[in-house]
Amino acid sequence: MVRVALVCFAAGTWALQQSAELPSLWGLCIGVASLSLWAVAPRVLHRMQWPRGRTLWLMCAAFLAGYSWAAWRAQLRLAYTLPLEFERRDIKATGIIASVPLTDARRTRFIFKIEQSDPTAPFMPRLVQLSWYAQAGLTPVRLRPGERWTFTVRLVRPHGNANYHAADLEASMLERNLRATGYVREHPTPQRRLGHANSLLIMLEGWRDRQHRRINEVLGNAPHTGIVSALALGLQMGISPDDRQRFTRTGTNHLVAISGLHISLVAGFAAALASWLWRRSCWIGKDWPLWLAAPRVAAVAGAGAGFLYAGLAGFGVPAQRALLMLLIVGISFLSARRVAASAVLAWALAVVVTLDPWALTSAGCWLSFGAVAVILLAASASRVTHSESVDQVAKVKVGRQWSIASIHRRLTSQWHRMLLGFKTAAQIQVAVSLGLIPLTALWFAQVPLLSPLANAFAIPWVSFLVTPLVLIGMVVPAPLDIFALQAAHACLVVLAAVLDVIAAPSWALYSLRTPDALALAFAALGIGWSLLLPGWPLRGAAPLLFLPLAVPPSSAPAEGEFRMTVLDVGQGAAALIETAHHRLLFDTGPRYDVTSDAGQRIVMPFLRARGIKQLDALVISHADTDHAGGARTVLAELPVVRMRASLVPKHPLWRQARAQHVKDSAECRAGESWVWDGVTFTMLWPDEKSKRGTPLKASQKNRGRELRNQVSCVLHVSNTHHAALLPGDIEAREERALLAQQPAALSATILLAPHHGSRTSSSADFLAAVAPRDAVFQVGYRNRFKHPNAGVVARYQAYGITLHRSDQDGAVQFQSAGTEIFVERYRTARRRYWMGH
Repeated sequence: MVRVALVCFAAGTWALQQSAELPSLWGLCIGVASLSLWAVAPRVLHRMQWPRGRTLWLMCAAFLAGYSWAAWRAQLRLAYTLPLEFERRDIKATGIIASVPLTDARRTRFIFKIEQSDPTAPFMPRLVQLSWYAQAGLTPVRLRPGERWTFTVRLVRPHGNANYHAADLEASMLERNLRATGYVREHPTPQRRLGHANSLLIMLEGWRDRQHRRINEVLGNAPHTGIVSALALGLQMGISPDDRQRFTRTGTNHLVAISGLHISLVAGFAAALASWLWRRSCWIGKDWPLWLAAPRVAAVAGAGAGFLYAGLAGFGVPAQRALLMLLIVGISFLSARRVAASAVLAWALAVVVTLDPWALTSAGCWLSFGAVAVILLAASASRVTHSESVDQVAKVKVGRQWSIASIHRRLTSQWHRMLLGFKTAAQIQVAVSLGLIPLTALWFAQVPLLSPLANAFAIPWVSFLVTPLVLIGMVVPAPLDIFALQAAHACLVVLAAVLDVIAAPSWALYSLRTPDALALAFAALGIGWSLLLPGWPLRGAAPLLFLPLAVPPSSAPAEGEFRMTVLDVGQGAAALIETAHHRLLFDTGPRYDVTSDAGQRIVMPFLRARGIKQLDALVISHADTDHAGGARTVLAELPVVRMRASLVPKHPLWRQARAQHVKDSAECRAGESWVWDGVTFTMLWPDEKSKRGTPLKASQKNRGRELRNQVSCVLHVSNTHHAALLPGDIEAREERALLAQQPAALSATILLAPHHGSRTSSSADFLAAVAPRDAVFQVGYRNRFKHPNAGVVARYQAYGITLHRSDQDGAVQFQSAGTEIFVERYRTARRRYWMGH
């Protein structure tokens, strides 16, 4: 019953995270009342001889307690919010560097703990995430944890791109208590202050920073340096894109995060060593085991080692979960009480959500506890299944005589035991891979089919070779650490080579549509049924329950209808248009930095979650990086049948399209039209005259890479009742040309605002000709261009057009259905209480 109550408590915290608004003060009072009645009501119900009512009451009270606790914690954390009038305004802040600074070629990122600020507010955020960009031609400034600085900063509230099936940056920052982000201004010049913070956490961060610098010094630009830092310190920012893709395709991502596996290994080794030494205290003339049992000493040593290793990881969320489970097991040993494994899991879950009510908003928490639950279920089934085999092996009479027959029997017995151990481990690994399929599909919309094979090699390789070598490199002094770190990296080179072979087949990573609640329920039932003991009826048919997950019903629009999803990619553009059997992607969003773009972060996760395995057309309106920045990722990861773009002939994307075997690639050309499933697609711009007459900038003449906004592709999509117009970045001059050539063809129900709503576009005559019902501005939050222009917004409003903004509404989805068209704004339909705070 206690375990059920603990799970209900965790369910209450999760329910709060799904809420659009926080409960009122009265709601919190009801929760507190439920806590006070928790201990009284069960006794009353027990005296009334109503045991079922007692259980039900306990479950409800635990659920309300979890909900109220999470709400109270959220109220406290959200109280520290940056005032709106302080956004994008110079603020003089004095404080300390509170994390390991992460430096690349362009900037240094760190967490800054503000001690004083000017101007200030009653509930000014204290922890903010800052970036200090390097001046042109200079290297980024080197910072150290604990240093005290005075910066002039510009801050904004936490704001992430809000899209379907994408990570929630705002929830992640709330969990880490980072209540603002911003950057350091070069003027006035930042000043280093006297004094140095010496708290325990800052000292720990300083030690981690020194170790991080030492790893980079020893390994330099070696390809897997980021993995070594991840295994030693929990810093995963340096893992290369190639390594991330390799681990994703083989389902071995968990090996590069300091979590349950690594902490358990370190704790187990420390416990075994402490127990061995304690039992042999007689060697120094002591009888310590007589007054304190060795298992208790081992429990303390294991918990202490796990605590130290979690500290190396900066007490990250995965490390916290593993450490809590370890501490609960240690406490049970010290109290001489035998606790069931399921009770340990339930207590760990309850303690985790008590300390971190937002833990259940992350995939890592679900996967961690889900994996442990599956392991416990599979291990219990394997234990019963193999008990008879073990008994048979144990009955083999080995004898004490050293004859050939006895040696043969002894070796045979050991061989059978080893085979049973390997068989049990293989069954558990297969069970975990199978059991995590629903969660993997829910969070990532893809399943690594060769995960059991990859993990069978990678887990022991990383656990018994790479991780010990990395830890040795952390504790031994220089120059001895060089040999350990280089040996660890050499082992990682071997691991990468093996994983590349396993990940080579094109089918190694299976993509599928994000499942709905019914498909998840059937899959969960199938997992439980398949892991039950032999002899249960129809156990072999359990995989059939995975069919709704593997082969979901179609969610495509009906024949003759279309659905357009305008993605929130920040200051850029990307939109997906779907018909009954075809998919077209218009633009691919911006490139954020050297290693990431909107295609990787937003577009591809969205397409995978929709179950899209091929694009029938890719349109790149023009070469500006806010529209074409994600095209490389999309072309590399998804087959494309047709590509249309306004790019110079030598643009790299044309070469990549040929390399990726795009069958039909050509420039956008006015007049081109085709029909898919009763929906007409027409290219309205550019015409041949505009291409010939468009001058190139000086830099463009030298490089031959970009055309101006004036030759941006303009696409018109229409069915019997509705139409959508996607004009890219055309300006007022191109709008006038379109009006002169084909004004009737511009009419549309939905309009993507030209050039993000700049003041040089969306002329009055153009809006009158299009006459849209809805218009979408794809703009970044507090963008430096101040898009959309206030005058342009007023012009749209004067025409009675309903406006949507990606920075305020997130992704916007339009679905045609006969004469109706339905609109869904992500931040309205999927609102969470932290949005906008």
